[in-house]
This record gives sequence, C-alpha cells and structure tokens, in this order.
Amino acid sequence: MKADYQELVDEISALLGAPATLEDKDFGLIAFGAHDSGPEDSLDQVRTRTILTRTSSAAVRAWFEGFGIARATGPVRIPAAPDAGVLRDRVCLPVRHGGAVYGYVWLLDSAHGPTAPQLASAMQVADRIGELLADEATAEDAATREFRRAVTTTDWERDTALAALRAALGPHADDLYTVLCVAPWPAEEPPPARRVPGTAAACVLPTAGGGRRLAVLVRVRTGTGVPASVLSAAG
Repeated sequence: MKADYQELVDEISALLGAPATLEDKDFGLIAFGAHDSGPEDSLDQVRTRTILTRTSSAAVRAWFEGFGIARATGPVRIPAAPDAGVLRDRVCLPVRHGGAVYGYVWLLDSAHGPTAPQLASAMQVADRIGELLADEATAEDAATREFRRAVTTTDWERDTALAALRAALGPHADDLYTVLCVAPWPAEEPPPARRVPGTAAACVLPTAGGGRRLAVLVRVRTGTGVPASVLSAAG
C-alpha cells in the first residue's frame, strides 16, 4: 500500500513539475516526492520538519486548517505565515472520498504555477488516493473492532473475534504479531495506526482502577521475512 501512495505522489509531482507531499487528515506524512536543490529551493522549514518528523506543528496545522482545507473540494492556495514558520506559499489538494476528507497533497506555490489545468489533472490523482485511503480506513476500523473484542472477551467469543480479526488483516493474517500494552495511557484515543510502524490495530481499554491502557497489535518484521501462523494476544 505504501508503494501505491508513493507512485501516486510521484505522478502528481510529474504532472505539476514540482515535488509533492502527501499527509493524512491528521497531518501525518505518508509519502513525498523527490526534492532537487536548485535556484528556487523546493524545501522550506515546514516541509523539512514534516519530512524529518513525519508530522506538522500545532501552529502550522491551525494556519492551514483556517483556510477551510477540511471542507474544500478543490485546490486551495494558502499564503505564507512567517509567524507560524510557514515561509512559502502553499497549494493544498484535499484528498477526499465519499464526502469525507482523508488527507492532503501539498505543493509549494510560485508565480509560475501550477496552472489551473495542471491542478485539475492533479486532483484526479488525488481522488484515486482518496479511494485508497478510504479503503484502508475501513480495513483499520474492522481490525480495531475485532482486536478489541479479542482482548476483552473469552472462550467462544474470543475465538470468533480472532477469526474475524484474521479476515480483517487480509493477506498479512499469517504473519507474526505481538500485542504491546502501555499503561497508564493519558488519552481517550489511540495514536493513528499510521504513526506507529507495523501497527495493525490499536485501542484504549479501561483499567480496574478507573484509568486507561493502550493495547497495540504490532506486525513483527523478522530478519528472514518468514511469516508465522501465530497471533499473540495479551489478556
């Protein structure tokens, strides 16, 4: 799936003649186009931070969201905001599917473009990205739901949940997994699965003392790459 996103971002970069970056709706980096140094550098402080840390600061998010990008259905041009660390103008292509926003494609704007026809072509690619992200979100929702059932039930209910979880994991169902628990967990929601490499599902569970703990199903990457038909669960 990661390769699919990279190919689509590269396609947009080729269409517009400028490197693009793709972020999810929470501003987590998914993929970015190749950056070449030149007389007009394609990197600025915000883009560099995004690539290195895979996310954006709260100030940058607030500035961008203030231009209605979550509701937009077409390209949005956003001016620079030095106070927020945004030193270059931006073009945002909202990535949508089924009326919902799933992410954003970002480009640095310039006086030479991109042109309206170029942006229209790029939006068609963004729509394809939106379809992929929507499918991925649906699969993650199913995996999280069944994972929660698997770690909170027993006997036949747990067996049923594990079978449903295997189905939700799809082609990776026979890989090796482990469950990690973090307690106490301060938030009501788990971190987005995309932010934690290898995460297949995550949920927040109550503790006996009234607190919260985080449970994460992690796909283990082995040195040999040999899958194992093992699904570990922590009770």
